[in-house]
Amino acid sequence: MLLALRWFATGLLMPVSLLLPLERGLTVADVGIAMAAQGIVVIVLEVPSGALADSWGRRPVFITSAVAAIAAYALTLGAQSVLAFALAWAVMGVFRALDSGALESWFVDAEHARGAATEVPSALAAAGGVISAAIALGSLASAGLLFVAPWSVGVSLAVPYVLAIGVVVVQVVAARLLMEQVPRTEPPTASAWRRALGTGVRVAFGRRLRLLTAAMLLCGVAVAGLELLMPVRLAEFSADASAAGSVLGVVSSVAWGLAALGATVASRVLRDVSPGVVAPVLAATEALGLAVMAIAGGPVALVAGFWLCYLVHMSFGAAYNALVHDRVTEAHRATALSVTSMAFLGSGAAGGVALGVVADRASASAALWLAAAALLVAGALVASPAGSRAAQR
Repeated sequence: MLLALRWFATGLLMPVSLLLPLERGLTVADVGIAMAAQGIVVIVLEVPSGALADSWGRRPVFITSAVAAIAAYALTLGAQSVLAFALAWAVMGVFRALDSGALESWFVDAEHARGAATEVPSALAAAGGVISAAIALGSLASAGLLFVAPWSVGVSLAVPYVLAIGVVVVQVVAARLLMEQVPRTEPPTASAWRRALGTGVRVAFGRRLRLLTAAMLLCGVAVAGLELLMPVRLAEFSADASAAGSVLGVVSSVAWGLAALGATVASRVLRDVSPGVVAPVLAATEALGLAVMAIAGGPVALVAGFWLCYLVHMSFGAAYNALVHDRVTEAHRATALSVTSMAFLGSGAAGGVALGVVADRASASAALWLAAAALLVAGALVASPAGSRAAQR
């Protein structure tokens, strides 16, 4: 339920999160610059927030992240300039930093506590199916709203943010009721946080996670290209932003439905096959989808490439996270996840700026080719002996 609520709100916003600033007068490059504010905040807060979840507890950090999400959505509703959108995305960075590891760490801790550590890769893939289904439903609801909304384009693109705020409020209540607060071995003091931060950073940047972190840096660039450039390319074949938003909502819903299907299949595969083997294959498949998007001469090929990316998107994340979890203990789990999340979101912000500039000065297709290349290299890093050793132990 918590996963479903958390990601249903995200699904509501996916069809409109880039179209809203474009409708309000920002260029693609402006959007990339505004989004970079999120990356900067994440870089500053991601690892300290992971240490906070390790020292303070998973539940309070998860609830605090939801409060930050509400603030970010409210700021977006009133944003009209690059600076205002940058502020909203900066607060979104606070939300993403706090949210990145708390809930998953709580779940993996519970699996280890009941002696089911070997089931974690499969369970994470199954959780990816829940996330994907929730996003699909949220995107479909948003698309339906855009299709029937009697308001202006600007108002229609803003309404999903109002709905998302309501969903996150329900999420906060559910977390209070459903998330068991595991007793900590020491009080949540500043010194405990500093110890968790210092030890966790040493683990996360040590030799056991170095290549995996580098791979996630490149994944951030690739996914930034996927998220930023799909609406741009789709708009090339659409009459206006509202029409593109309506189509993108349906396309995104199907995409996340495919992601749920892919995650379900992956949960079965990962019971028998090492995530160190599965992850690079999925990365190469997603890179192929980006390449198809780059060469697409019409909406059919563009959507096909987009759907191929999403078919394997969540499954790759589950296989990758399984490699990370295998290398850390409960004491540093959220910090390690925060380091990889920092790599992903920070490089995604920088990649969004760079790919936005490439799209403006050359073409969106050229930027997509760069994103595909980044993902291929990421897959090679995960496939390397050092990158996959944990799954073979």
